[in-house]
Amino acid sequence: MKILVVLLVLVVLLVGVVIALPFLIDLNKYQDQYKPLIEDALNRKVQLQNIRLTIWPSIGARVEGFTVLDDPAFGSSPFASLASLDVGVKLMPLLSGKVEVEDITLHQPVITVIKNKNGVLNVSTIGRKGVALPEKPSRAPIPSTEGPLKILALLAVDRVSLDDGKLTYRDLSAAKPTEYELQDMEILLRGVRLGQTPNLHFLSLVQPFNLPVKLDGAFGPLRETMDIEAINFELGVGKTDFTITGNAAGNDANIYITSPVINTANLPVSLSLKEPIDIKNFQIAAEVRGQEAKLNMLSFQLFDGQVKGQGKLVAGSEAPPFKGGVTVQGVQLGTALNVVAETPISVSGTAGADLSVQGKGFSMPDLTKALEGTGHMAVKDGKIEGVNLLQEVVSALKVAGISLDNAKATAFSTIETDFAIRQGIINVQRLLMDSHDFQATGGGTIGFDQRLNLAVNLTLSQDLSQKIAASSPVMKLTVKDGRLSLPLTIAGTAQAPTYGVDLKGVTGKVQEQMKKKVEEAVDGLIKGTKTPADLKKEGQELLKGLFGR
Repeated sequence: MKILVVLLVLVVLLVGVVIALPFLIDLNKYQDQYKPLIEDALNRKVQLQNIRLTIWPSIGARVEGFTVLDDPAFGSSPFASLASLDVGVKLMPLLSGKVEVEDITLHQPVITVIKNKNGVLNVSTIGRKGVALPEKPSRAPIPSTEGPLKILALLAVDRVSLDDGKLTYRDLSAAKPTEYELQDMEILLRGVRLGQTPNLHFLSLVQPFNLPVKLDGAFGPLRETMDIEAINFELGVGKTDFTITGNAAGNDANIYITSPVINTANLPVSLSLKEPIDIKNFQIAAEVRGQEAKLNMLSFQLFDGQVKGQGKLVAGSEAPPFKGGVTVQGVQLGTALNVVAETPISVSGTAGADLSVQGKGFSMPDLTKALEGTGHMAVKDGKIEGVNLLQEVVSALKVAGISLDNAKATAFSTIETDFAIRQGIINVQRLLMDSHDFQATGGGTIGFDQRLNLAVNLTLSQDLSQKIAASSPVMKLTVKDGRLSLPLTIAGTAQAPTYGVDLKGVTGKVQEQMKKKVEEAVDGLIKGTKTPADLKKEGQELLKGLFGR
């Protein structure tokens, strides 16, 4: 009985000692040992309000009021803060004198990422001790080989979790400052150890879009540097799913993104579309080499056609330079234009195009100034809805008695053109349009402001040419090889185009024909093949044809 009492007293004493440990052991006195290690890894000053020993739910420590200060160049506000940080250790290794971290839990973390007026991010110097703040804007900060992951050399963690977090991104470089937030963040990492491949679960709500984002997958194995041999994630953005794979080494990375279908109604940005569209079989293969990003492959299906592209962009400036190319095949142009905008004139048909461009920046002023490129476009078996070019020609010539299809449309078998882009102007070159009743050739310009300045030569079919010539003796003189050729101008804007026949050009052709007949008459008189009586008779027939008497 005495032995049982002694054992019970010992157990009670042991439990009492364990319960009293958090109050007896002051861990704050060890701050001078571990704070410099954390500050050196992050290249940021760190503040701790209190740290104490915990015994439940696991043996470890709780850090309260943990704050990481921002770079002084961005102000004195915190870059990151935590309500509390719990670190649990394994009991059995602890009894043998080894400390093995079992889990780390971050409660209510708040992180603020700022881009200043010069376009520099406050995260650009994290983990880069002794590296001055970059003077040029940094849209894609270069990670240091002494990055934050080197703190993992001090830890071997089975589980890292984050709950009720918030990440704010504030852009002060734009004319109108913008702000975005990741709210209600949940993060769970398992197997966070050097040499292992952690599993990641991420969940958040993106504001102001009220868009849920979910990320699950693995990356690793982890090293002290930013080298990651394999990245495998499933990303959910609202109702859209993506698969992300790739790898990273130092300042370089390779990434591959695919999605079976992207509906524009589910995107977090507002697009100027009349109705949502589906982008199918979306694929991206890209690589990053320092501040140079290469789009090796972009591919997706849209409007029953295939779109492919590639390009290159160099970050580090306010207007980053870029170059690239796009190939389009089999796109139904009518469906595409009807979705993009509502205009009085639309073009249908099966379209294909090749385009190569280069420029700087992505704002309209930057593109107007610097965008340059060349390309080729072709549309097969289509129709221009909203205008009948032949009706416009007949109306301009004021020819009566010509019966045409009253439909306000122009059918064609081919529209094909080369074009060049420079300083906000699209120069249309070698334009060719084939139709049953005419063929049009020419060129001109189309401005980024949608202004039109096109001049084409309209060669009518033999049947239509004869009808117009029979109704207008003047037009009869312009017929050549049985066909009537008319200069047509297209002006105005894409929203409100205007059409007209260049009557000066027609008059010039009449004068040319008259001059030719006079030269033939004079030549006949000189050679003696014609008499004055013959010329008089030909002149009367000519005047009768012109004036009807």
